[in-house]
Amino acid sequence: MQLDSPLTNKRVLDRDFATEWKKISQQVLAFCYHRVDLPSEAEEIFQQIAIRAWYGYASFNGDAAFLTWVMTIARREIARAMSHHHERSKTEASLEVVTEIAPDSLPSFPAPEMGSKDYSWLSVVTKIAASKGVLTQMESTSILTRLAHSEESWDAIGKMLGVSGTACATLHCRAIPKLRMFLFMYRPDLLGGIPAITEAFTRALADKSNRLNVQEIEVFQRIILDGQVNYRKAGWRLALRSACSKVIKWLSLP
Repeated sequence: MQLDSPLTNKRVLDRDFATEWKKISQQVLAFCYHRVDLPSEAEEIFQQIAIRAWYGYASFNGDAAFLTWVMTIARREIARAMSHHHERSKTEASLEVVTEIAPDSLPSFPAPEMGSKDYSWLSVVTKIAASKGVLTQMESTSILTRLAHSEESWDAIGKMLGVSGTACATLHCRAIPKLRMFLFMYRPDLLGGIPAITEAFTRALADKSNRLNVQEIEVFQRIILDGQVNYRKAGWRLALRSACSKVIKWLSLP
């Protein structure tokens, strides 16, 4: 009788977890939004819950419903995050209060010529975003490693970083919307400039398959197109990340 290898068992667990997680993810995200005041923080906690649940899935024995088990993790992660936030708020201002990163505090480098095949600026921007606290160190590392080893699988990249392939991919997917928003807000020249972004925004508005909602339209127009850096409305950060992801696909970028 042939025994399954540890690698085969691991792949089965990953597949089973992905199936179960897909069924409940929206309920977990809604729970995070309900319990956490800032949508941006709720999203961060939601991602952390996913990672914790994935790590612990091998120990899930089915005594309780999967959603019940995950909600136990969710409550614990929310409590931990709120405790950390309380301690941090004693010494630093909330990210929602800080209006913006001062442009003169950002290192400058020339935008690449249109049509250039040199994408080394992506690494530079990633490092700058991490230095400003936009990306965590692990998020930054996941992007930089992916850029340096674009042909490798997530499992291979994960081994380089000392984490699983799934965890590495999750970090990367969490980091990309943050990096996109950083580019739109602080280096629009790297995306072709405001005229190109305006044209892409117009095309995104006409896209019926992935519509911009009212909040996304407002926040993108105010902050990106009109340059109203002091515009801060509840949920603006999450709405802007989503809007940037919908608009960027209409730009001529790698």
